[in-house]
Amino acid sequence: MRSPISESESPSGRALWLPVVLVALAVGLRAVKGTEMGADWLPNFSPWMALAFAGTLLFPKALPWWGVVAAMVGLDVMVQGSVILAYPGTMALVYGCFAVAAYAGVRLRGRVGGLGVVGGAVACSLAFYLVTNTLSWMVMPEYARSVAGWVQALTSGLPGFPPTWTFLRNSLLSDAGFSLLLVLACQVEAAGRRLPGLARVEA
Repeated sequence: MRSPISESESPSGRALWLPVVLVALAVGLRAVKGTEMGADWLPNFSPWMALAFAGTLLFPKALPWWGVVAAMVGLDVMVQGSVILAYPGTMALVYGCFAVAAYAGVRLRGRVGGLGVVGGAVACSLAFYLVTNTLSWMVMPEYARSVAGWVQALTSGLPGFPPTWTFLRNSLLSDAGFSLLLVLACQVEAAGRRLPGLARVEA
């Protein structure tokens, strides 16, 4: 078994600018989604979780996980501060999930390959959906305090609103898609500049 290449040898330890451009686009999308104009466009379609995990893992220079989360909070305060103030407990949980994902990304730098990056982002997205919808089930009186009520919170949601599974679909599309784009950007730019690619473990 060949060990993954070290962080200093990987493209994440070099100045690769294509991934940085993608991160900037993700931040721009988040800013648009936080406005009244973009709030109803594909609910939950945002690469924020992928940025927390894959972005932290693949960024050209090592970033402190708490700095990534602080930047996320700062941007959200600027574009949708009223929402954060209206639901402080919920938003604290949301950013707590981002913090866990960012910390995991830092810990995995130089240790996983492309599939690991995308798979990790998908796992973070699923965990985020499970945690936040379980919170909704716990605090919203419309849901029955039973297994059936919990399943409803995770699938069909409340009558009169889009099914909650559509939020999971949009989250998976954005998180998996953005993390895959980041991986491809790192690989393409590394190949073009004749730098080592991402870590890969072979049997």
